[in-house]
Amino acid sequence: MSCYSKGSGWSMEWVFRLENYGWANAGWHRPEGFDEVQTPNLDSLVSEGIELDRHYVYKYCSPTRSAIQSGRNPIHVNVVNEEPTRYNPNDPVSGFAAIPRNMTGIAAKMAAGGYSTHMFGKWDAGMATPDHTPKGRGYQSSMIYFHHANNYWDQTVGMCNQSRIVDLWHSSQEGFEGPAVGFNTTCANPNTITGDGCKEGPLGDHWYHGYEDAIMEEQILSLVESHNTSVPLFLFWAPHMVHTPLQVPESFMSKFDFIKEKGNDLQRQERQTYAAMVNFIDEAIGNVTTMLKVKGMWEDTLMVFTADNGGPVYYSGDGGANNYPLRGGKMGNFEGGIRANAFVSGGYLPEKAQGTKYEGFVTGWDWYATFSELAGVDPMDARAAAAGLPPIDSLSMVDVLMGRNYTSPREEIPIGTAHCRDTESEPGSTSDCRMPPRYHNFSVGGVIRSDGLKIMVGDHSQAGWQGVYYPNRTTARTKCFDPDINLRF
Repeated sequence: MSCYSKGSGWSMEWVFRLENYGWANAGWHRPEGFDEVQTPNLDSLVSEGIELDRHYVYKYCSPTRSAIQSGRNPIHVNVVNEEPTRYNPNDPVSGFAAIPRNMTGIAAKMAAGGYSTHMFGKWDAGMATPDHTPKGRGYQSSMIYFHHANNYWDQTVGMCNQSRIVDLWHSSQEGFEGPAVGFNTTCANPNTITGDGCKEGPLGDHWYHGYEDAIMEEQILSLVESHNTSVPLFLFWAPHMVHTPLQVPESFMSKFDFIKEKGNDLQRQERQTYAAMVNFIDEAIGNVTTMLKVKGMWEDTLMVFTADNGGPVYYSGDGGANNYPLRGGKMGNFEGGIRANAFVSGGYLPEKAQGTKYEGFVTGWDWYATFSELAGVDPMDARAAAAGLPPIDSLSMVDVLMGRNYTSPREEIPIGTAHCRDTESEPGSTSDCRMPPRYHNFSVGGVIRSDGLKIMVGDHSQAGWQGVYYPNRTTARTKCFDPDINLRF
């Protein structure tokens, strides 16, 4: 296997995973001039790359992240969204939240291929042992938070002994690993939308007074600026955005005041805040892309962009997202929950592939084998095999990206779902078990086939559609998207 770098003989692989990104919140899925979605940098990258129209992931956070890091369909690695602190002391291999400890991470494969490996943003793929951290999975440096979500302004999650717990973790190439002291922010009231009165840490974000995704962006820009271009680079960037709590700097919030002036947003301005957050991360991506071009790295960069699941439309639109015209959203297995915004871009792509749309099947876990091939390493996971764990499910998409074969190697996609059992006492089970008994121990909720059929079994929430403008004042009076409203198949 060889690396298909076109320029200096090295390459950069950049994976960008955007959280809770709604299908209709992407500019390339809206008519030109639609003012509530402003993603000029992403739109440009799509126009220069390959739009992946049928890119599938899991219906929510941690399983998708476990899948891409391990190269496995969630049904073979993790189908539940447990807190990262959960563990089963009777199972030292797989008895932890997220990825079993003996599975080899994608960064370890890239490091074996000679790449410098770095992770920024949301981890949510385990933290119970050193094997579960980014460093344990092969990332040589990282700046991350471990949980499903934290506060954007002071990076906290929950309380312990009446003190707020800061979830911000730093690992350096020089060997340090521990809490990111000095990077976190202090706030009198961190729960405001725009971080009023917050003060950044001495090493933190000095642009917006301590905003979490700006901390990550500044660290990435510093990494790229100082990177030795004789060494290939693997960068995994998974921002907090656009997950709740919906918070954003005032300068971006005010750009979308016209949504408030329309008078049809929710009371807490969820649609406006979400639009502002999307615009913030679009600008951040533009800044990093510009840095790569200035440094002469862009022509040898392969950028993969994907959401981790569909946009959240539950609880009358409190998550701010919109998956129009797809059905449903996050937490459900309809298209709006698992068909993700995705594309590939960068100068690494051959000219004939640029500006195209690919409608073959691709999954989030296929990037494991794809990047392994580009790095010239065997994607097989020998460590997992020795521990009796499932092999990878990943299929390489290199031939598709290089324009050598436009037929997807993937003909069907098993759709994962959480185990349904009759009791809450067993870790990983769901409390509401209205599925027929024969399905109670299943982790497969259906299948998508390349002949156009999609089969779903059991009870499924998030079964409705959104409109052009969602959420809005009318959605505040409906329970159509509440997680406990189910449609049975």
